[in-house]
Amino acid sequence: MPTDTTSRRGRVLRGLRSRRTRALLSTGVVLGLGSVTTLAYWTDSATLTGGTFASGTIDLRLDGSDTDPASFSTAFAMSAMSPGQSKAVVVPVQNNGSVTVTYVASGIANNIAPNAGTLASLLDFKVVPLGTVGGSSPAQTCTGTASFTGALASSTSVITTARTLAPGASENVCIQATLPTGTTTGQNNTANAVFTFTATSAP
Repeated sequence: MPTDTTSRRGRVLRGLRSRRTRALLSTGVVLGLGSVTTLAYWTDSATLTGGTFASGTIDLRLDGSDTDPASFSTAFAMSAMSPGQSKAVVVPVQNNGSVTVTYVASGIANNIAPNAGTLASLLDFKVVPLGTVGGSSPAQTCTGTASFTGALASSTSVITTARTLAPGASENVCIQATLPTGTTTGQNNTANAVFTFTATSAP
């Protein structure tokens, strides 16, 4: 028959084992919660949308036209030209586009029918950006600082340093043709001159 002392010892041992079990279970729960929390994160995001981009336009015009202007052909002409005579005309160069451009120009003189001969190589030309016409026919000249003077027997740059035009801006270029004094050949010949202006969008 168990004594009171033995009974108390048994109750104490059972109590200790119960507390150990609860402690181990509690530890397991704590470890379990720790494992779960390492897999969960709070997240957030935001979106930034840019504006619209639209391309501009380049539209270089000469005397209001972007095709070969008939007014230039009519104005820059002379019949029965003789040595020592000259003809000059002002051409408006216009930026009709929406972006700033720079432009250069080249020119060439051509012998043309019905009397093609050597006149194209005999004519001297002068190109003056921002120039004006001085004198009267048949002795008109371009006044101002020339970007080119000389013959145009082959395609030649007449405005080499690019000039800048803002959208809607315009500036004049004066062009002059002269049959030099002392010319002894080229009678009854016909020639013309073609000038090409090339625009490029400015950075």
